[in-house]
Amino acid sequence: MASLWEPILAGTLVFVALAMVSMATGAYLLWRYGRRKWRAFHSHGAVVGAMALWDATSGGYSRPKGPMTSEDSTRWTARKVRKEMWRAVDQADAAVRAADGVGAPTAELPSLCRRLRDAAIGLDRVLRVDPAGAVPPQVAGQAVEVVRAARDLQQAAVASAGDATAQRVADLTRDAGHEIRLLDAGLASAEAALPRPRR
Repeated sequence: MASLWEPILAGTLVFVALAMVSMATGAYLLWRYGRRKWRAFHSHGAVVGAMALWDATSGGYSRPKGPMTSEDSTRWTARKVRKEMWRAVDQADAAVRAADGVGAPTAELPSLCRRLRDAAIGLDRVLRVDPAGAVPPQVAGQAVEVVRAARDLQQAAVASAGDATAQRVADLTRDAGHEIRLLDAGLASAEAALPRPRR
């Protein structure tokens, strides 16, 4: 009887051991696959930009009154430089989209915005190495240049959008004035045609 149970017990132990090894191997492979996917997702340009925008708009950050200067970039931490850089990039991007939305001529502005975002993504990766530390002078200078380029793009887009909407506003004002004059004339004519009450 004992000789009958020994192979069954041994087979069960082997089966349990193989199942545990298979589960451990599957869990490890799944973990590695998930980690690779998470790294790819986390380093994607859109995600980097969105996270930086969230950091910039969340509490605990006092925004400077003017654009970032070379002196600011060397005094600030890398985290603060990143936030200010992304704020400028996102403002430029929003201005170009607004100009495009009102039908203003944007020429190469969308392409320049994409190049600006690519440059900011690369610089952001460098600044993330030591977020609480000081920014090296060379990297600080690059951040300032990105902010300046972003402000130039923003101003160009706003000027283009302003020119496009100025003509629309002028046309609207002229047409509205014309319609109001016609309406006043029609009301005056209708009032004159009404019979006057006898005294």
